[in-house]
Amino acid sequence: MAACITALDVIHDEPERLERLWSNTRAFKAALHELGFDTGLSETPITPVIAGDEERAQALGRRLFEEGVFAPAIVFPTVVRGQARVRTIVTADHTDRDLDEAVETFAKVGRELRLI
Repeated sequence: MAACITALDVIHDEPERLERLWSNTRAFKAALHELGFDTGLSETPITPVIAGDEERAQALGRRLFEEGVFAPAIVFPTVVRGQARVRTIVTADHTDRDLDEAVETFAKVGRELRLI
């Protein structure tokens, strides 16, 4: 309960954090879309990057991790067959540089795996 109350206090006392979260989220999603990735219909900071089959999603997650980006693969039975993905989440604490590096890594790995 104390953690929940503290979280609500932070939201109340630091509205700029919430603004930064949504700004980061919009920028990251837009950059992935520009590259040609399918990010589904998420309207939250949790952004899926849909790879399709399970092997491609697992390869994407593995290669991203090797390049320094944590985006775990989510596969059947957690999601419908053919909708396997990696899961990303943006936070208010990510810097523009963090997001740029993640997008560059997605571009590199996405091209390598022929997802874009």
